[in-house]
Amino acid sequence: MKSSISAVIILFVSLTAFAQENKVVKEETTVKKVVTKEGSKVTVKEVKETKKEEGAVVIEGSEKEEQEFKVATKEDKDAQVVADQVAIDERNEALIAAEKKRQEEALQRSIEEQKAKAEAEKKALEAQKKARLEELEKRRKELESRPKGMVKLKKSKDN
Repeated sequence: MKSSISAVIILFVSLTAFAQENKVVKEETTVKKVVTKEGSKVTVKEVKETKKEEGAVVIEGSEKEEQEFKVATKEDKDAQVVADQVAIDERNEALIAAEKKRQEEALQRSIEEQKAKAEAEKKALEAQKKARLEELEKRRKELESRPKGMVKLKKSKDN
């Protein structure tokens, strides 16, 4: 019986000691999830940030009812990386490869079209040049031919 009474007294004393402790504890936990996409590489990073403020209430003065008090606090910040995953998006990788292939094919078609256009322009210019030369030759012959009774032109040594 004495042991049970002493146990109850010890329990009561310990509870009252905890009840009179003037501590301030404030803990704030934030979990941030950051997803970064670089092309087909997806990085998922979870960071757990814990902000903890511990302090004690300091009472100044004596046994007055309206006592002034201060809270002496100590801040502690902690950041933990909970998860750091890197994944490659194969679907996106396939889409990028298909897009590159399509662009390469379009570039080749464009190059071939430009070459064909340049060749057609070259042929048209050659045809125009040939037509001009024929026209020039025809006019030269008309100018050199003299009507009957006119003396033929003599070629000078300067030509």
